[in-house]
Amino acid sequence: MGGLDKLTKAVKRRDIDQVKTILDEDGELVHVRDEAGATVLHYATLDGLREIVQLLLDRGADINSLDSRFGATPTGWAIEYLRERGGYLAIELQDLAYAIELGDARWVARFLERFPTLRQGRDINGKPFRQLAEELGNREVRALFRLPCEAGS
Repeated sequence: MGGLDKLTKAVKRRDIDQVKTILDEDGELVHVRDEAGATVLHYATLDGLREIVQLLLDRGADINSLDSRFGATPTGWAIEYLRERGGYLAIELQDLAYAIELGDARWVARFLERFPTLRQGRDINGKPFRQLAEELGNREVRALFRLPCEAGS
């Protein structure tokens, strides 16, 4: 097993002492990429391992390193992980609410295509987007939030 494999396994096991030991032996491993072009920093951020992320950064890991499979940084991996669990950036929530308020069906449709779970989401004030669309949106915007069984309403 190579050094990168050992380091990656130690990161995934959350074994910070082993990560330190491996990096003490070969500090350049923070820059080495796996078959997906990802560094160990990508995996540490994906798993939310703050102490290990800090250690890797202190040892010179590139915070903006792009993987070769997705062209994503470690930050991007962390954001996508949270998105899979329903997380969004506040700016995205604000932009969707603004598009609803403007009655811009094209932009609302684009948001909902990219983030389908936002149909059940809420704006930053806690108001469901569906309710906001019913109150403020034009007919096309309201239709984007209707359930298939309500399509004829």
